[in-house]
Formats: sequence, C-alpha cells, structure tokens
Amino acid sequence: MEAKKERERFIPVAKSQLIADLANSDIVGKDKKKDFSRFSKILGSLFHFEFHARIEALQESYRPFDPDSDLVSVRTVDENEKEDREKQFMAVLAKVLDQANYQQITETDLAYAMNRESLFDINLFVDFGDFDNQLIFGRGARDRKIECKTGWFKKTTKKITVYERVALIIKFKDNTYFEDHKREDLTFQPGSMLVKLFKEIPKGDLEMLFPNAQVRMKLKDKLLMGGLAVGGGVTVFLKAGAGLVAMAGILWLMAHAMVSQGGRVPSLGPAQVSGLVGGVTALAAIGAFLFKQWNGYKTRKIKFMKTLGDSLYFKNLDNNAGVFYHVIAEAEEEEFKEALLSYLFLLQSESGLTASALDAAIEAWFSKIYGVSIDFEIEDALAKLERLELCSKEASVYKAIALPEACRWLAQKWDDVYAGDGSIQTPMA
Repeated sequence: MEAKKERERFIPVAKSQLIADLANSDIVGKDKKKDFSRFSKILGSLFHFEFHARIEALQESYRPFDPDSDLVSVRTVDENEKEDREKQFMAVLAKVLDQANYQQITETDLAYAMNRESLFDINLFVDFGDFDNQLIFGRGARDRKIECKTGWFKKTTKKITVYERVALIIKFKDNTYFEDHKREDLTFQPGSMLVKLFKEIPKGDLEMLFPNAQVRMKLKDKLLMGGLAVGGGVTVFLKAGAGLVAMAGILWLMAHAMVSQGGRVPSLGPAQVSGLVGGVTALAAIGAFLFKQWNGYKTRKIKFMKTLGDSLYFKNLDNNAGVFYHVIAEAEEEEFKEALLSYLFLLQSESGLTASALDAAIEAWFSKIYGVSIDFEIEDALAKLERLELCSKEASVYKAIALPEACRWLAQKWDDVYAGDGSIQTPMA
C-alpha cells in the first residue's frame, strides 16, 4: 500500500457508480437492497439541500465583487459591508473546497512554482502586491511523464507533478493603489474578485494562472542570448570596424575644415564619399544585428504567449460565479460518499468498530475494488454520522443504527426540513 502522505482524500468514483457497486456487493446484500436504495436517496437529498443553501450564500456575498454581473441594484454596498461580505465569501468557499477534498496550496508551493524548471522557455513574474487577498487550492496531484523537445530532432522525457484540479480566488486592490503606482492598461477590474477553475496544471507552472503575470526570460536564456549577442556583436564590429574608422576620420576632417573655413562645407572626393558610404553601411549592419537579437526575444515571447493562451483555453473549466456550481456539486458528492461508506461499513460489524479499524476497512475495500489508494477522511465521516444520529459511540467504538431505522430517521429529518410555520430548517449544520 502507498504511504499515507502520497494519497489524497478525494474519492475518484462517481456517486452513482459507488451506489451501484455497493448495492451489488456483499456489504449490502440482496435482502437490504430496497432499504439501501431508500437510504441513499434520502441521504443524498439532505446533502443536496444543505449545499443549495451554501451556493445561495456564496452568490449573495460575491455579488459586490462579480466582474460579470448584469444585475441592477438600487442599493449601494458601503465599504464596511463589502469587507464583511468578502470575509464571509472567502470563509464559505474555502469550506466548500475543503469538503470537495481540495487542499490549499501554500506559499512554499507557490515559491516552488516560481523557481522550478517549467515546461516553457520563459519565466513568468507575478506581482502579489496587486492583490488584497488570494487563495489557491489544488486536488489530485499526480506524477506524469511527458516528452519535451531539446533540439531540432531531439526529445527527452520529463517527470512532472500535475494537479488534476486547481481553484484560484483573487481579490484585486482598488483603483487608488493602481493610480498611485501609475499602472495603466490593466487587463482586470480593480476592486473585483476573480474565481477560476482549471484542470491538469503542472505544479511548476502555477504562476501562469495569475491574470497579472508578466513574461520574463530565464537566467540561462539571458546568458545564452547575451553570449550570442556578444559573440555575434564582436564579429559584426570586426567586419564593420574599418568602415567606422574611415567614416570617423572623414567626419573629423570635415568638421575641422568647416571650423577653419567659417562654416563652409568642404567638397569631398570619390574616396571620401566611398568611406562615408562604408561607414553608414557598417552602422546599418550593427543596427540590423541588434534588432535581430531583440526581435528574436520578441518572437519567442509571442510564441510563448500563444502557447500559454492555447493551453489555458483548454484547461479552463469555469469562471467566477460558475465555479460555485462546479465545486458545490463536487463537495456534495464527496460528503455523500464519505457518509455512505462509513455508515455501511459500520453496519457490517455487529460489535462496532474503532475509527482506525473502520478507516482501514474502507481503504482496503476501495483499493481492492477500484485499484486506487485513498486517504479516507474517517474523522470527518464519523462526525457526519454523529450529526445525522446514524451511529452511537461507546468509549472509542462506533456502532451504526439498523438500516430500516436509519431510513425512518432520515425520512423524519427530511420532513423536518420545512417547519410547521412554513420556514425552512437546515437539517445539517
């Protein structure tokens, strides 16, 4: 079995597939299929209701920062309320992403991305001073082998770490900051908040996701280009040196003659005219060489930006308010799967199980059936069962209530969603 640190909390099996596989397994058995089907539907409905409330909370708190909003409002949100809404939004979204089994990417991981050898030939610089707040979450870190070109006809294989999913939340500073720093032609709206969701992002290239990233060459490329420029420049100067010296001499003689003759331009002979033409040609050659060096860098930059744009076009999964629906659906499925697995495996044991024994049983079954090792979130799963009152605890041993009783109890909770006065009660905190 893989080391625990190499596994993730994410359960990479669809909810519908997991329900079908469990229904046809010895864990449920033929005599319990009907009750299991009812249990699954009510449990799923309760989680769906809970997360519906979450998405409404996210939409409301995000509204003052949404750069895509087309809604009309007659009420102005003041700065204090904006600050409160921003805090609420960040807290709720971070909670949802955690429930969807994303993990926050730390400053250490970002520093790794900034300094690590990336798949591209040019580095990106991100000015984090532009942000009031920024969070980045990743899920599904996997090692992959890719082929990279090292020359015209040569290829090499690289091993890189790729995040299957990356969520990025950025709150920009207001107009005053950018005006004070004389920043113009911004590609983003000051004071707004961007929410982005991407797939298959290399760990070493996380910086490419930031909207204010600026292209910067790698040190080795600067040294290489500088070496070529110096070497090529010496060659050009050696070839053009005679013409430059001849032109300098002619210009000096012309200046001296003009001073001594009261400003009158002296006439030039064929040899002197030829020398001037040679000098101008030499200057043109040097200018062409310098332009070629600069244009080469600009061409590489354009190619990089096209590659980056093409890459992000296909890697972008959703933007701003649309991200909420995506991650809410993921969180709802993950919470449901954790509760379902922990309840059924507890139900198998009449004498009950400790948290560690239950954790080991679920992970072993999952590895056997799907060939994937996961780090099952046992503490969170048991907390959900206790909150739903689907299990009891004596000392360190947990016991599940019987399946028919669990169905009746969940049905009662669903009936209690709507209180007698018509108000809606949240069944799960």
